[in-house]
Amino acid sequence: MNFNRNDYNNNRYDTGFDSGFNHYGVSAYQTGAAGMTMADFSRKVYAWMAAGLSITFILGFAIQNMLTLALIEQFMPVYFASVILELVMVFVLGFFIYKLPSTVSLILFLVYSVCNGITISPTLMLAGADKAIYAFAATALLFGAFSIYGLITKRDLTKLRPILLIGLIVLLVFAVLGMFFHMEAVDLGISLLGIAIFIGFTAYDTQKIKKGYEYFSGDSEMLRKSAINIALELYLDFINLFLYILRLFMRNSR
Repeated sequence: MNFNRNDYNNNRYDTGFDSGFNHYGVSAYQTGAAGMTMADFSRKVYAWMAAGLSITFILGFAIQNMLTLALIEQFMPVYFASVILELVMVFVLGFFIYKLPSTVSLILFLVYSVCNGITISPTLMLAGADKAIYAFAATALLFGAFSIYGLITKRDLTKLRPILLIGLIVLLVFAVLGMFFHMEAVDLGISLLGIAIFIGFTAYDTQKIKKGYEYFSGDSEMLRKSAINIALELYLDFINLFLYILRLFMRNSR
């Protein structure tokens, strides 16, 4: 389970663009003072998200191919080092992404993607390549559908935030219970709730593309930082959604 997203969420609400207030008074469909259209901004977000996902899954599947149960013990030091590095980078990005130079933030994001590729590889190995590929395809379809919804809907999805955060708390409680009580219903509930929560986060975070563009459209450096910020949020949504779908597939094959 990957709850890194919770730590990372601390920063985003300090920027002010979740309120929908257009700080620079520029329409999302015009070229902003920084010379970037919303289409350009959207492409940057999805390009960086795709770069992070490509690194994670290419590395994850490559390591999964080499790993065996006999090699797991030797792999554990690398695994735990990657987990620690992930936590450090999530903390730094979560609290300082709008203060760091955009190039530094992007490098940290890509290094985080490498670490995540290392840490998900044992899960991919235990699940098997076939189930992992099916889970990836299902995740891509769900993520794509709800990301499109987040882009085109006229509803203000910021109202989902408290519901989604409560859902994360409930999910954490279920996860702790699952560690002590191995009940089929609890395991199924964790998988389904996790999928529902990160589907919601996908639509919610996608809508920030428009709001981030409107809020920072007068400052090219802040636009770049905002694009990296949103790309990382969407990356985390995809990874978490994938892990819960994979968990569901693994459960159904027992």
